[in-house]
Amino acid sequence: MLERDFEERKIMNVVNDNEAFDINIPFVRDAILYYTIQQYFNNNDKKTCEFIHQIEETHCFSFRNGLNMNIPLLSKLLNTTDKEFYACYGMVKKSFANLTNDVILVKKGDQAYSKLLATTKEAPPYLFLKGNVHLLEEKSVCVVGSRNASEESMKKTERIVKSLVKRNIVVNAGLARGIDAATHTAALANGGRTIAVIGTPINQYYPKENKDLQIQIEKNGLVVSQFPPCNPINRWNFPTRNGVMSGLSLATIIMEAGESSGALKQADYALKQGRDVLIPQSAIDNPLIQWPKTYISKGAHAFKTLKEVLQVLNRNELLLNKFDDEIVVSTVEMD
Repeated sequence: MLERDFEERKIMNVVNDNEAFDINIPFVRDAILYYTIQQYFNNNDKKTCEFIHQIEETHCFSFRNGLNMNIPLLSKLLNTTDKEFYACYGMVKKSFANLTNDVILVKKGDQAYSKLLATTKEAPPYLFLKGNVHLLEEKSVCVVGSRNASEESMKKTERIVKSLVKRNIVVNAGLARGIDAATHTAALANGGRTIAVIGTPINQYYPKENKDLQIQIEKNGLVVSQFPPCNPINRWNFPTRNGVMSGLSLATIIMEAGESSGALKQADYALKQGRDVLIPQSAIDNPLIQWPKTYISKGAHAFKTLKEVLQVLNRNELLLNKFDDEIVVSTVEMD
């Protein structure tokens, strides 16, 4: 049923390219009800899913039972009134109706949902997408780092990204200032494919100076958000999305970061998810920061050259065998 709904959604995108997001598809109505329930759990997916699973077992709840049955049940269990719950539902529904029709909604388990992400505990129940959804099927590497990166680190990032896209690897980042923006820009400039995993709803732009870059990625890559249009932008959105960004990737490269950088949250998720984490030797040798040594002790990889980066990726079969000869000669020093 859900796969058919998703196919219908894709057809509507083609037929009504200039119209508003279609909220009348049953699959979308399910999501609207889900995010209405989520409002009562402080926008927390884990608590919301646990609640839904429980009432499916104890009260035979189903999204397809219809609002006439679901609202009285949910309002009682959530300790609110039917009127208040319906008003909340209306707010969420209106926010979905304000989306443009180039937004594609996918649910965990759908064919279009990243299989790699779906294996992680951080996989959200829904993703909001703009752009080439097929990029979620491709092998990708995440390149992230400081928002206030040095010029040297920015140049190194551009060189690594250029090398990755040359080998047909999708490169993703979080569209933040600094290293993230350099990652996306370098991928696009070199004819590569890039995914931006954002910490805002899909119809918002943050930071404002990256709006044009986000629009460019919508057209030539893919923008991913786990946050519904009804939710406010909270500071915890950004470390939360790091779990999705890591989950989409077979490896994360941290180009530069301070002791309190959000990139370290990305490293935590990556190691927990069994992904490779790569750190420049220059960061490890920097006496002013301790985090690189800590993460090396946890299993992260140090690298000095592009060759070493590619060798780590190749061990996980990220690169095709036909690139083995290239790895041998890719000895450009990074430090």
